[in-house]
Amino acid sequence: MGLNKFQNVTTILFDLDNTLINTKGADRLACQQVSQYLQNCGIRRSTAREVVDKFYNLIREQPHDPNNEDGDVDAWRVLLWKQALGPGLSTKASIAYSMWKESRTIHLKFDLALQNMLVELRKHYKLGLITNGPSSSQWEKIRKVNGSIFFDAIVVSGDVKHSKPGVAIFEDAFRILDSSSLECVMVGDNLNTDIKGGIRANCAATVWISDEGLPDREGCPKPDFQVSNVTDIMDLLPERKGFSFLCQDRSVGLYHSMRDETHTGRVN
Repeated sequence: MGLNKFQNVTTILFDLDNTLINTKGADRLACQQVSQYLQNCGIRRSTAREVVDKFYNLIREQPHDPNNEDGDVDAWRVLLWKQALGPGLSTKASIAYSMWKESRTIHLKFDLALQNMLVELRKHYKLGLITNGPSSSQWEKIRKVNGSIFFDAIVVSGDVKHSKPGVAIFEDAFRILDSSSLECVMVGDNLNTDIKGGIRANCAATVWISDEGLPDREGCPKPDFQVSNVTDIMDLLPERKGFSFLCQDRSVGLYHSMRDETHTGRVN
């Protein structure tokens, strides 16, 4: 499978969680902080670990209320902590959540190598961010990492009411960025949302971010390329010098929300 798939690419679409930011890692580090807090309260170390492990698994499985995606994210997370702590410790749920949220926020960041890559890519490509999740929780992360300054369009599933791997959310991005699907590359860590979605949307190529082997199961989406770290995509792209004609005078608006499609800034 040749790298010529990238020759006509004008636009690169990125997933957010565990592609650009290590959400799983931040969740785990935040859980460790809560575990220490519980131990300081006199709770046995093994019990504290069981509690935070349970919460970690709960929030990975259902990061938002499945019956109300627009519901109060903070209230949902406190509820998950209550479930993890159990009846005897449920009074500590609010404190545990506040501590977890504060610690998690500290660890959610774009590292310097990633920032440098995005800045370099924007000299030659239009960049889009497509992420699944409730508007409030996803924008909480995007604002924390100043993500808006790196992208020409940001599409959050909670704003548009459809999500990856559905084609509609990709078509929103294509429309905003004034790009055809065959000019776009989709980059993400999730085979069932990012890669399957990119394939369904007829993107020129898909890039899977993983250091694991492709699962051997029927119907598993097959990415065009696989790299261990998102910054490794630079090795796949053709060498280009100077600013692309696409980027010399940007006419693409910077979107903070697709809900009302209101421009909130413009990159020159």
